[in-house]
Amino acid sequence: MASRPTEEPPFVDSTAALASLYQAPFAEFVARRTALVSQLKRSGHKDVAARMAAAPKPSRAAYLVNQVYWQARATYDAVLEAGTTARAAQQARLLGDASTDLAETLRRRDEAVRAATSEATRIASRDGQAASGAAEAQVRASFEALAAHGLESRLTHGHLVADVDLPGLAAFAGLILPATPPPTTVRRFEVVSRRPPPEVPAEPTAEPDPLVAQAEALVSDLEQRQASAVERLAELERSAVAARAVAAAAEQAALEAARAAEEARQAVSRAEATQAAVAQDLARVTAQLDEARRAWQRLTGPSTPDPTTPAPDPTNPAPARPRGRRPSPRPSRQ
Repeated sequence: MASRPTEEPPFVDSTAALASLYQAPFAEFVARRTALVSQLKRSGHKDVAARMAAAPKPSRAAYLVNQVYWQARATYDAVLEAGTTARAAQQARLLGDASTDLAETLRRRDEAVRAATSEATRIASRDGQAASGAAEAQVRASFEALAAHGLESRLTHGHLVADVDLPGLAAFAGLILPATPPPTTVRRFEVVSRRPPPEVPAEPTAEPDPLVAQAEALVSDLEQRQASAVERLAELERSAVAARAVAAAAEQAALEAARAAEEARQAVSRAEATQAAVAQDLARVTAQLDEARRAWQRLTGPSTPDPTTPAPDPTNPAPARPRGRRPSPRPSRQ
């Protein structure tokens, strides 16, 4: 008997699933990833579930850069386009083409980076988690690096998990001048004459090559940007140290507050136990008092006051009569 063919699981768009994961709120990333992996496993897509489980959670700054890609795509693409235009202008200037306004293209690139950074901070404030100064600096550095990469980068846009690094020296290969031809071969051995060598007229000093000057200016600009990045990194490290100190102090304060709360709860428990014991004593004493009153009434007889008898004056009490004797009747007069 032929075996029944197994049914294949329904088709799943792993790209869309991964995109939805990186568009989720930052605090819900781990929970949504776990739920998505469980759902894929139940539906039979174990290989896709394994890829989703390996998707790393982005840093706070990378998350904000991703949200600009998903929520303000035009602003994000403007950074890549402006960076590509600026690099092409720099290359054209090095090749002697001065028709492009290099300063204007660099200004547009910086303006696009500022606009994207502002959009990221706006998204963070709208979500109720305003970006700190350190996070905003990391976002700006990532957008500057994205501009340096340009449209030709192979970055996973919208799925970034860490800060974007500046491209290596290979990215600036197009900005380097062509190599000059090698110098003529110099003979290793020369025949030395006993006569003094003839005076050779000095060659006229060549004017500096403008392309070389522009290359030197580019190197100087990159060195300044490197120094600025090093200074910013040191500042971020100082901020991280201060943040860790504040976190440690907050944790210590939280421990002390928890200890004080526990002591207060114990004091409340003791007070409630004492209150219950006193209430029991009060009930017992009240019952004994009622019993004593009933016994006293049984011994003394009914003592209900006569409504016609005037109430005694508390300021002039009458002398009490001895109990058990009645006054003897007076003899009547005949």
